Amino acid sequence: MKILIAQDQNGCKDDSLSQYLESEGHICIHVQHPSAVLDAIYRENPDIAVLCTRLQQPGCHYLLKKIKAAPSTRDIPVFYLAPRNARSHLRRGYAGGMYDYISMPWFPEEVSARLQNIRQVCDRVRELEGLLVRDYLTGSYNRKFFMERFQEESSWAHRYGEPISIVMIDIDYFKKINDTYGHCTGDHVLQQVCELITARLRANDILARFGGEEFIILMSNTDAGVAYAAAESLRQAVAGNGFYSDDRLRFSVTISAGVATFHGEPEVTVDDILGRADAALYRAKEQGRNVVVIAD
Repeated sequence: MKILIAQDQNGCKDDSLSQYLESEGHICIHVQHPSAVLDAIYRENPDIAVLCTRLQQPGCHYLLKKIKAAPSTRDIPVFYLAPRNARSHLRRGYAGGMYDYISMPWFPEEVSARLQNIRQVCDRVRELEGLLVRDYLTGSYNRKFFMERFQEESSWAHRYGEPISIVMIDIDYFKKINDTYGHCTGDHVLQQVCELITARLRANDILARFGGEEFIILMSNTDAGVAYAAAESLRQAVAGNGFYSDDRLRFSVTISAGVATFHGEPEVTVDDILGRADAALYRAKEQGRNVVVIAD
């Protein structure tokens, strides 16, 4: 698992925990400045975050509150690293959404047991999530889940003014692919395009199948320039990839994309943003397809 550990020099800096976790095969991300914790979590999307209760400015309770408030990070299990007599910290932690704690001094057996527990819980959650929110063919999220998360992210952007971008993608001439090579090959194209896109997304980006041959990406805390660069990278990856029919005939596939960005303007709705992205995608098709266009 990827584990973020936030410690500083105020009595809880202990490299031995990280060394033990790494010896057990985990990937540890070290954050020594409390002010950098949230950025690191957004960037790395860890499986678990461990916060020392002696962190100062901002403290562990403030960081826990921020992690649990943001739609893109609220499901990350948070552990406190706390002295065994820190009952008040633990009460506040549990009240704020803390999953569990690791006591100091820590013992390998205890740490291993707690991590094994959370691994089993996370595996079960992912299994259930796959049944409820995933598209059966491509494995990407389905439209219902995307719209729910998009609504949450837009509310977050309204509140804090952080930019969010969406990229609407359409596979060019997909009907012709189906007519020429058959629907089984068409399904394989959908799956392969989804894999190409997924491999190039950041950990917090959300990819969903929005329609038959249409995909959509939600990119939180992302401005138009970054979203455009990401979409252009995806376009190039698909155009440069070889696709094959069931009888091993090679053919090319391209995508068109429209990018729209929202900066928390109170008068802008989710439907407005989707409409802008759709209009940009339409302009990409008008320009001959295999193009990325940013909405006006």
